[in-house]
Amino acid sequence: MLWIDTKYAGLISPKLDKWKVKQTNPFVANFRCPICGDSASNPNKARGYLLQHKNSMMLKCHNCGISMGLDKLIEKLDSSLYQQYKLEKFGKKFEKKSFDFKPKFETKSIEDLPDFIENITNLDVNHPAVLYCKSRKLPDYKLKYIYYIDDVSRITEVVEKYKNRIKTNEGRIVLPFYSKNNDIVGFTMRAIDKNPLRYITIRLREDEPMIYGLERINLKKKVVCVEGPIDSLFLSNAVAVSGADMKKATEILPKNTIYVFDNQPRNKTICNLLDRMIRNNYTVCIWPNNLYGKDINDMVLTGYSVEKIIYNNSYSDLGAMLKFNEWRKV
Repeated sequence: MLWIDTKYAGLISPKLDKWKVKQTNPFVANFRCPICGDSASNPNKARGYLLQHKNSMMLKCHNCGISMGLDKLIEKLDSSLYQQYKLEKFGKKFEKKSFDFKPKFETKSIEDLPDFIENITNLDVNHPAVLYCKSRKLPDYKLKYIYYIDDVSRITEVVEKYKNRIKTNEGRIVLPFYSKNNDIVGFTMRAIDKNPLRYITIRLREDEPMIYGLERINLKKKVVCVEGPIDSLFLSNAVAVSGADMKKATEILPKNTIYVFDNQPRNKTICNLLDRMIRNNYTVCIWPNNLYGKDINDMVLTGYSVEKIIYNNSYSDLGAMLKFNEWRKV
């Protein structure tokens, strides 16, 4: 009896801070989780969701990870309303049971880590991380999407499962990955020196794909999907998959998305993945044969207008296969 759950969701909503109905069919409402209290440092953070599940509703929180039925949520917030709900839905009263759930936190969001993860724009202009970004010619207006951690090992304070994997303590830039709902799902930490381990990737949510820039792209405009997060920052409406396998991205992005692989015609893995994308009828960029640079950042440093090149060299179907066969012979 979904209509009963919908009715009582409305009745309990005044007790849920930042309550907002996102859609009605299927029903989705967003609010600050009353179980964990959500972010202590950001009063506008709302990571609790009430979701339609078959003929009832479920509470899910992307902060503490709790999952429970609407009845338990009502029981927690209003014992009197809980009895009314049970009586109306099941035709009998239920004794109130104690609620002693203590959420277990596996991770915290970037906003909850102000002590040791800081936005690049807050650093001194001569800070090594700022100078690194400038040396890569990253656009100034994109720096707000980049963070910095001065001791990479400190990340284990909030992501304990990586405690035995991160043994170094150097500073790195941090590139956070968010879901479409703006919930952090992981991040990549990039070395700014000659460290042979260039990237350390941390996954926080196993149920969400790690697609960099997903939360801020405009799906009504042409989307470009590239391999590296830093490369995506040179483009106006782009995401990155942090690797060459773009299968997960194809399940989320619009059909007319342009998929861009690194300019490595001798790389067997990239050639195989590019061939698969073409055979599955996706639009791909085939770099001109006389173009210098392995990736987008290399091309920017050389002086190319990379976005224009991508749009002028995007193909699909038979045209893509012909250009691909020419490119891979270089």
